[in-house]
Amino acid sequence: MFKSGCLPAELEDQHLTRFEQTVGRPQHPLRAGQILVRQGDPIDTLYALRAGAMKAFFDAADGTERVMAFRFPGTIIGLAEAYQTRWSRSLSALEDSWLCHIPLHAIDNVLQRQLMHLMSECLRREYEAHLTLALNGGARRVIAFLLDLSAIFSARGQSAVDLRLPMTYLDIASHLGMRHESLSRTLSQLEQQGLIQKSGRIIHLSDIDRLRRIKHEMETP
Repeated sequence: MFKSGCLPAELEDQHLTRFEQTVGRPQHPLRAGQILVRQGDPIDTLYALRAGAMKAFFDAADGTERVMAFRFPGTIIGLAEAYQTRWSRSLSALEDSWLCHIPLHAIDNVLQRQLMHLMSECLRREYEAHLTLALNGGARRVIAFLLDLSAIFSARGQSAVDLRLPMTYLDIASHLGMRHESLSRTLSQLEQQGLIQKSGRIIHLSDIDRLRRIKHEMETP
């Protein structure tokens, strides 16, 4: 069914039959590293991420790539830009990914209201993520990021403590506004404190309760 394959669970069953007939089938998978859209491309389609993982990034004035966000299955890509005419960021696959195309012309009034709700949630999460980056030091940024990943993976039925990272550590450092060396140093410190164990792109949260307490403390005024 379209809902289970291409739309988040929050959307209601009613009114989706006609929409399902309008929306294209899932495209062939994007291979890891393949670009979905480029910054400046016109927006005429939203994308429901069915499987895999994506990153949103833009090219800064100094020529470096700045990672803005990561996207996982169950999210609709483009909600944060629905009222713009061109993409403000590029999107590429972190691993082989499947997406469904949602043409803007196929969105009727009922679905638009539902997507507006999802869009407000998307914007809220992005605002909170950027606020975390702005108000906290390196170690707390990393902890918040790991716990956010833990919650996302857990909701997808994956382990909440053994995190297989689809993104590189360079991507994470860019997203967190840190130098790669600083991220490596911070992860080593967390490992020395017995909070995590790192093996390649797998991070085991050794003491998730303590990590949550640290995050709660940093969110408490």
